[in-house]
Amino acid sequence: MYSINAFFHETSEARKLKCPECHGSLIFPNGEYREVVCSRCGLVIHGYQDNQGFNEWTPEWHSNWNNKDSGTMMKWLTELRIVTCQLHLPDFPYREEAARVIRKKSDQIFRSQMLCKNKKEAVTALVFLILRQYGEARSLKEICETLSLDISLVMKHSWVLRKATELKKIYSPSDHLRYNVWKLTRNIELIKRTENLLKRLGNKLSGNPISLAAGAFYHICKIKELKLSKDEIGKAFHISGRTVYSNEKRINEIASLTKLQ
Repeated sequence: MYSINAFFHETSEARKLKCPECHGSLIFPNGEYREVVCSRCGLVIHGYQDNQGFNEWTPEWHSNWNNKDSGTMMKWLTELRIVTCQLHLPDFPYREEAARVIRKKSDQIFRSQMLCKNKKEAVTALVFLILRQYGEARSLKEICETLSLDISLVMKHSWVLRKATELKKIYSPSDHLRYNVWKLTRNIELIKRTENLLKRLGNKLSGNPISLAAGAFYHICKIKELKLSKDEIGKAFHISGRTVYSNEKRINEIASLTKLQ
């Protein structure tokens, strides 16, 4: 990883536009306390801000790390950020879903010598599986060419990861929430509240998981008095506003009964 101090002493123009190692273009994600990544070599420079100040990186949600995380976890999450930035993938749902899988299945993943020996290939394989899970048509060949990786090695890692992670083929309402809601908001607390609602209601809910996710999100928006209409939410989830409304109404009734019980 490149030294922040060394980067800070580069010229202002170079710091804004070029990687200090390979002079490739830098990727500047939106928001404060976000890392800068070189689109060519994947070099990560933490703590960059538009005012040229440097602060400790505090990323969001599943890709966030803290003092409780092991050094191995931090290395995997760092590699994940490099790979997704080089592939120009959005935070939601792909990177966050991959980070969630790494956290949930860390015992199985970290026990594999093959996966830990080739982290970049393993992370790339996981991202490929996540893309397939969400129906994103990007070939493994194109991904490997972009990252300059051996396709046969990445394919072997995908076989191991598929077995270790048990990635499911049927999506839950929470899966559809993570996939679609980022088009409307990056408010992590709002998304977490919706996930908690879906989890709390659990088997009391039945129906189309996409509609349930949209209805639950609309319900939380109404509680928080946010100005997001049922039609706006329906457009993001690729369903009608009427479907969003009817599912929110049903969720509201079930949630009210649950409180009474």
